[in-house]
Amino acid sequence: EGEIFGLLGPYGAGKTTLIRMLTCLMRPTQGGAKIKGYDIRKNPDLVRRAIGVVSQAMTSDLDLTGWENLDIYGKYYEVPKKERRERVRYLLDIVGLKERADDLVATYSGGMRRRLEIARGLIHKPYILFLDEPTIGLDPQSRRVIWDLLQKIRSEAKLTIFITTHYMEEADLLCDRVAIIDYGKIMALDS
Repeated sequence: EGEIFGLLGPYGAGKTTLIRMLTCLMRPTQGGAKIKGYDIRKNPDLVRRAIGVVSQAMTSDLDLTGWENLDIYGKYYEVPKKERRERVRYLLDIVGLKERADDLVATYSGGMRRRLEIARGLIHKPYILFLDEPTIGLDPQSRRVIWDLLQKIRSEAKLTIFITTHYMEEADLLCDRVAIIDYGKIMALDS
């Protein structure tokens, strides 16, 4: 609890595949895992409610505002209306988008969109936040903003964060423990 766990490895090593299995988007061919006591094979709906996911691809709706993107996800997770409004307001503030809440996401920079997607992954107060290469394609300044944001979120919410990355600097700065994966196997695991 409250740990930032990093998964490093080259392209094709299995990082995204592992995330897809842990987030119940793909069934494991063998083995298993539990998240918050829920088996990913037997209880995928309960697992999905316990996790937040930020994929590699930016998937926020460009035709909606930042507020609307978060509000829709809050409805999806059945966050009650009053709590949802408070949560959206809080998350937009914490990710630094409060002033742009009513702007279309199409007008956001890549770094702003990534911060919105992190907020979206947190809308239902998950137990674990999965981030699949959250800073890929971002400029160094935007990467730094994301790093600071993740550290702030972790400290304020006691949230567990599972992050995949190619950047050693990112893993070194953010992660409490790191696993190195290659050819689908964990080659090393340590602090």
